[in-house]
Amino acid sequence: MEGKSGFVRAFVVIAALFVATTGCSDSRRQAEEFCRSGMERLGENDLTEASLCFQKALENQPRFALPHVGLGEIALRDANYEEAERQFGQALALDPRIVDALRGRGEARLGLRRYEEAIVDFDAALAIDPRRTAALNGRGYAYARIGKLDEALVDMNRCIEEKPTQPDYYVSRALLRQKRQEYALGIEDMDKAIELEEYNPMNYAIRGRVYEESGDWDSAVNDFNKALEIDPRCFSACKYRGLYFKSIGDWESALKDFSRAIEINPNDAEVYFERAGVLKQLGRQEEADADLAKVDEITPSLRSGDAPLNSDSDASPNE
Repeated sequence: MEGKSGFVRAFVVIAALFVATTGCSDSRRQAEEFCRSGMERLGENDLTEASLCFQKALENQPRFALPHVGLGEIALRDANYEEAERQFGQALALDPRIVDALRGRGEARLGLRRYEEAIVDFDAALAIDPRRTAALNGRGYAYARIGKLDEALVDMNRCIEEKPTQPDYYVSRALLRQKRQEYALGIEDMDKAIELEEYNPMNYAIRGRVYEESGDWDSAVNDFNKALEIDPRCFSACKYRGLYFKSIGDWESALKDFSRAIEINPNDAEVYFERAGVLKQLGRQEEADADLAKVDEITPSLRSGDAPLNSDSDASPNE
């Protein structure tokens, strides 16, 4: 996703415009203030207080679209993609031209693995704002997931041309390079992302994943360990290191990392899927079945045709 601070600034401006263009009744003014406070809390990653602010805004103005955008953003950060899709959909029902609602619903649909629908949303967002790089990035990811790798590369190159100092876009292109088996180029992109954002553990986790697929196991594990040194609760590092341990048959270490990843983010169906495979190898079939039931509860499509995580090099922009 494009920098969260940029999203917060844009949201506050839109909220102010809402008041300017719809009048200044007390309820509207209060709704705008609650929205502004909600976005400030969201910028501080205080999701509980942000949610309360957006709910209060809706109590004052039930047909105010922007609080739904804020609630959708909270759901995205919680990886609650169905709720995110619902909230962004409510915003769009009230105002179909809110670019961040279209972009957000597209990202939610990425999380739900409904890639064609996500592309429709990103196309709509880009029709309104052709330079909205977060939508370009999301569309590029969706193209990659349905095998349109050339189209994906065009979108990701455009993101970097528009914002060459945004590390997230180098990460996205690195993941695409990984899918295209262009590992040296992928590592080069991740080196740039780390140069721009040295202390982000996700950058090391992703570079470690590219190293892993290139066959450089030592560099991969070093990067996963570096990510966890920066942040012991780095979800992606736990997930990817768990996949590495699974690939070499170190079931106990894989189980430890997958379990920690689930503790950090209990809404990621892919990790339950992978842990189920490890538990089965350890002869713990009842626990494996429980994890597979959790997969079906969170993302039913994961077991009905989509590839499991360890056969796919992509990581979602929502992560």
